[in-house]
Amino acid sequence: MGVGRANCIGNIAKVDSIPGFNGLCLQDGSMGVTFTENVTAFPSGLNAAATFDRALILEYATALGAEFRYLGANVALGPMMNLVRAPTGGRNWEGPGGDPYLASVSASLIVRGIQSNGVIAAAKHFIANEQEHFRHTSSSNVDKRTLMELYLPPFEACVREGVGAVMCGYNKLNQVYACQNSDLIDGILKKELGFRGFVVTDWGAAYSLLVSDMIMSGGQPILSHTQQEQNGNTTAEAMLTKAVTLDNLPESRLNEMVSRILTSYYKMGQDQNYPDHNDKISSWTTPRAKNVYNYEYRFKHHAELARRVATASTILVKNEKEGGLPIVIPDVENGEDGKIKIPEEAPTRVFKIAVLGEDARLPTILNEYAYQAVTDGTLGQGWGSGTEDYPYLISPLEGITNRVSELKHVEVASSVDNDELENVRETAETADIAIVFANANSGEELTVEGNQGDRNDLKLWHDGDALIEAVASVNKRTIVVLHTVGAVEMKWINHPNITAVIYALLPGQESGAAIAQVLFGDVNPSGRLPFTIHKERKDYAADVLYDSTDETPQINYTEGLYIDYMHSDKFNITPLFPFGHGLSYTQFRYSQMKIYQADVKDPWGDVTVQISVENIGSVHGHEVVQLYVGNPKEAKSPVKQLKGFEKVWIEAGGVAIVRIVVKKRDVRVWHEGWTNVGGEYVFYAGASSGDIRLQTVHEWGIGC
Repeated sequence: MGVGRANCIGNIAKVDSIPGFNGLCLQDGSMGVTFTENVTAFPSGLNAAATFDRALILEYATALGAEFRYLGANVALGPMMNLVRAPTGGRNWEGPGGDPYLASVSASLIVRGIQSNGVIAAAKHFIANEQEHFRHTSSSNVDKRTLMELYLPPFEACVREGVGAVMCGYNKLNQVYACQNSDLIDGILKKELGFRGFVVTDWGAAYSLLVSDMIMSGGQPILSHTQQEQNGNTTAEAMLTKAVTLDNLPESRLNEMVSRILTSYYKMGQDQNYPDHNDKISSWTTPRAKNVYNYEYRFKHHAELARRVATASTILVKNEKEGGLPIVIPDVENGEDGKIKIPEEAPTRVFKIAVLGEDARLPTILNEYAYQAVTDGTLGQGWGSGTEDYPYLISPLEGITNRVSELKHVEVASSVDNDELENVRETAETADIAIVFANANSGEELTVEGNQGDRNDLKLWHDGDALIEAVASVNKRTIVVLHTVGAVEMKWINHPNITAVIYALLPGQESGAAIAQVLFGDVNPSGRLPFTIHKERKDYAADVLYDSTDETPQINYTEGLYIDYMHSDKFNITPLFPFGHGLSYTQFRYSQMKIYQADVKDPWGDVTVQISVENIGSVHGHEVVQLYVGNPKEAKSPVKQLKGFEKVWIEAGGVAIVRIVVKKRDVRVWHEGWTNVGGEYVFYAGASSGDIRLQTVHEWGIGC
């Protein structure tokens, strides 16, 4: 049973004849448990990837899974791991960005964390499901090499991690619905990858009982074809094919479906004292309170973690030496514990901070709309089934005000109406520093302000660009903070008065507290872009298909392997900000790149790349060392591809030795089957895909 029936998003009743099987509660939520009060609204999946921090992603996912378990949800419908193919794709914010390696690391760690609680994770949406327009009817047409090298790796990584379920998407792959596609599910997922869990359909998706193991029918229970005819329901909504229905399904296939579901159930130990959801989850029957701020909610111990993920995923993309960040208030020092040291005699001059833009304020009514399908006030999450109710939300205005509240000589002024530009200018003009907030939203399928899931364009919402330009026109120290679902156009980026720009993405409930910590230098920013930001929309590899009169709209992945930075490299496009980019309040120097091969007798022995990284600045901080590999020309691969990264903490003046291991399977290519091409490999080490500091060539895969 699906939407609107029983307590959960998806429900399977208890079966007394199966020992220990008490039924299944399937619940959405990539940022937390959806349709439930008093759960943590964590930062988005895109934020998690932007941390480039394996340990923190795992901690984040473990806490997420703990909340699912406490509430009795057996299956967490995530992680979402579809790639950022087109920058306006509606659900990009739920996923891990534009690179398959980063996506594989992030998604598999989220699976590990969720399932460490005995909760079944469901990797989604299998596969090539990168836009919302026509998602129920379109065909994603992808060549085999692109499918295997680009879009499959995150799912493969999750299978290797032992994921209990995979959700097949609504779309067709090469003219066959994903949940009916035997070559895809039986051939690739179950046979080649060795997946032993169950395949669950997205809610109401077209399916075949011979392919999908668990059928979620949206708002109706699954019926046999005979029952459908008796009910007068033979429409596409039921999505049962006449060829194979519950009336004539082979017993062997039914046994396989049940076995796969129970395999995951028993593997996770859900037959042993698993919590009951009936008194804790009520997705449909009990109205949830609106505009309630509950700082003492039942999972408040996760709030500090949510804030750490939000700060660690905050990306400083621009920072000028003069007038940039962090904000240093005159005559005030920060102690080693990060707390403000208040001078005995406060200065007579008032230091004025202007906080500007509607994205700096709270929403008019917190949790006003189901699926968060609104853009009102600060943006902490997108819209759709990946959202959840906030227990509370800290706005940027509140976070900044709280941060300086003990300082009598600091004044915070605000103007939070984007339509009142004259008032915005007046407030900004008299301030020592102006911090302007703007956003851009997207989500799942639902239409919000004319955007049907996917964004119509890459502009900031609610005239955010005009807002920023108005502030910059009158204040020589303008800081821009963007809460967005992905890349946006930034025509104003080179304005001489804009001294710093931050991408905070979708930071969840602790938004304001997190951004305040970064702005004032309590936390040194260490987030990195999990996607490329181009100067113009035409520079991206692909776009959403918005218009089609075809019964089956054709989404042709003609760009092949070349998305994101791989597209930039191929066509020599200099992006505004490259994949992996992110600045710090300190500087790092790379040196002494060395390569070691584990077994010189094995031509394909593991390769270890060693780099020395020195913090040459005056502030402690994290550096994300990124390793890209260029295959031999005979492989016909992108110029370089991310094959490793390490986030390291280095104190001011300190040095870290970073070692990254690359394995044979990391550089395999699909040439009518998996193969490795021996020859000269180029290893690039840098701070982003566009900031390569060191490189060297190593012969690999050539016989001794």
